[in-house]
Order: sequence, then C-alpha cells, then structure tokens
Amino acid sequence: MLKKNQLALILLTLVLMLTVYYITNPFEKDKDPEGDPIDETSGRIEELTARRVALREERNLVILGLDAIIASNESTITEKENALKEKRYLNNLTEKELLLELEVISKGYRDCFVHASSIGVEIVVVSDEHSHSLANEIALEAALIFGILNSENIVVDFKTAEQVMGEVN
Repeated sequence: MLKKNQLALILLTLVLMLTVYYITNPFEKDKDPEGDPIDETSGRIEELTARRVALREERNLVILGLDAIIASNESTITEKENALKEKRYLNNLTEKELLLELEVISKGYRDCFVHASSIGVEIVVVSDEHSHSLANEIALEAALIFGILNSENIVVDFKTAEQVMGEVN
C-alpha cells in the first residue's frame, strides 16, 4: 500500500512541476522571423479553415444537445435511440467530409471545403484551373463516399484563392 501512495505522490509532483514549467515559460507564438513574408501560394486557406471550424462548432452544439437527451432520465428509450442515431449520423458525415477533402487535396489542389447536409453536398475546390471532367470526377467521388444516387444534389465549385479570400473580407 505504501508503494502505491509513493507512486501517486511522485506522479502528482511530476504533473505539478510540468504545469509550473509551462505556465512560467509561455509557448513561442511567432515562429516566423518578421522579415520573411508568409507564402500564400501553398497550404490551406484561412477562410476555408474558418468555415470548417464554424461547421464543426455548429455540429458540436447539436451533439451536445443530443448527449443531453441521451443522459436525461426523463427521455424515453425511443428518444434516446433517435438521439444516438442522429449523433452517429453527424459523426459519420463529418468523417466523410474530411475524407473527401483529403482525397481532393491529394490530387494536387491547394485546398478544398466540403459541406454535406440532408439537401446535398457542396464542394469548393481552390484551383486556378477548372474543367467539367475534373468536376465530374470529384462529383463521382462524392457520390460514392456519401452514397448519393442523384448527382444533381452535388455541387462542385472551382474558385481561385483570391475569390475565396474575397468572400469573407
């Protein structure tokens, strides 16, 4: 019993020391030298990242509401089952969106934003070039991933980085 107490005390001391260390030594916020401009032609676009974060926060609020229904003692079993199904559906939708974004980016595009809903799928691809064959290929991938039979519910929109950045500003 004494060894367990000693081990717990050692671990608690270690956690306390690490906490004090990170509080007294703040993280470096600016890792780029001030003289070097940031390259805007590569990497993900902040505006699309902001849209992703907003969508994720919106879904997290819905999931929190569903968790409250699941944890509630007043909810019936069917309400809890429906809440669980809806929660699984939202998590599955988010995973599929991320998968499609990564597939499109792996094809050489700078960035991509996918928003799926019960109405359909909206795909914004950041590219200087666009063609109908590329749009059809991306729409076909979306149909396969999301299991959509009617391709009219899939919208692929090619935009330049300037157009995407101009939407928010």
